Amino acid sequence: MKAFLLFSHIALRNVRRNARRSLFTIIAIAFGLLCLIVFQALKVGLHREMVISTVQLDAGTLQVHAAGYEMNLASIKKIPEPEKVIEAFGAIGEKHFSQRIKSSALLLAGKKSSSVVLSGIDPEEEPRVTFLSGRIVRGRYVNDEGGILIGDVLAKGIGVEIGDGVTLTAQDRQGLPVTRRFPVAGIYTTALSSFDRTHVFMHLADAQEFLHAEDIITEIAVRTDSQHENNAAEKLRAVLSDKDYQVRTWKEIAPDVQQIIDLNDATMQLLILIVFAIIAMGITNTMTMVIFERFRELGILSAIGTAPSGILTMVVMESFFLGAIASLVGSIAALAACAYLGKYGIDLTSFTSSNQYFATSHVLKAHLLLKDLVIANVVTLATALIGGIYPAWKASRLKPVDAISHT
Repeated sequence: MKAFLLFSHIALRNVRRNARRSLFTIIAIAFGLLCLIVFQALKVGLHREMVISTVQLDAGTLQVHAAGYEMNLASIKKIPEPEKVIEAFGAIGEKHFSQRIKSSALLLAGKKSSSVVLSGIDPEEEPRVTFLSGRIVRGRYVNDEGGILIGDVLAKGIGVEIGDGVTLTAQDRQGLPVTRRFPVAGIYTTALSSFDRTHVFMHLADAQEFLHAEDIITEIAVRTDSQHENNAAEKLRAVLSDKDYQVRTWKEIAPDVQQIIDLNDATMQLLILIVFAIIAMGITNTMTMVIFERFRELGILSAIGTAPSGILTMVVMESFFLGAIASLVGSIAALAACAYLGKYGIDLTSFTSSNQYFATSHVLKAHLLLKDLVIANVVTLATALIGGIYPAWKASRLKPVDAISHT
């Protein structure tokens, strides 16, 4: 133990001997660690925003449909006994749900038309699941006074404003065409232009009457803790017969979002490997230079009886101290950067204003997880140790005579 402490003390002094080189090495490692931690925090923040937006935009955490339900809304498929589903929610402790009826439709305004998804929603239940009621930019939210709610992108595309009339054409429960004119009561906007262009909302009772589907519910969305949606889904499937009902999580409803998250994770892992490979090579090169500069010194240490294990320990500990100091500096800088980005974020207006693929806020904020900070530091220290092993091994095998005579 005393020998280990002695060699560690010598290693720490060696770090200070060539302060300039040590400083450059520490800065390089710290900068790599800073970038990794900040990028990871931004990635987590982006993924959280994507999941929250997907869940609160329309999907909910879970959705229940009738067995055989087609997501393309080709037909109106009634959920048998919706009250049984609601009872099942209560049995597993879920109270935030919204009953809906959905159908594909054609919206016409003058000479312009657009294919849309028509959703009949309960204005009291829907805010428990989605944030739509808080995204109204003009007019009002859905209520029992009638009218429809359309997206800002759609309103601009077909040239309508609040109070203007539009014509909706859809198929009723029997597959027969139905047409009716509705006033535009409200206009909403989200960060997802494709959603704003294709989704139209009206009161649940109005939609049921329009589609000749009184008292029919085709979808019940639930909002629960997104980290436990699989557990909640399994509980629901255990209560509801799969012959009559179909339970899906948001990952099954919006698989493209999960694919983007998986792709980002894979890209981040590749970046981590590259950065730590650079750190390892930097440490190896630095310590190799140290060995060549101290040939005579190492030879003398060996000649006076220092064991090869002692020389190896000294060089490895020097690598460790370089990594430890760099980890401390990089972590402090990363914490400061993440604190700033967590509060103010990065303005993504130029990227999200016309986003067609997934909904995110216009400001991306960092969200640093403790485990990510710990893992990054542990791997940095491990990489520094590994990077110093080969030079240390070479140093421990030096022959005293050759090393002392080296010029």
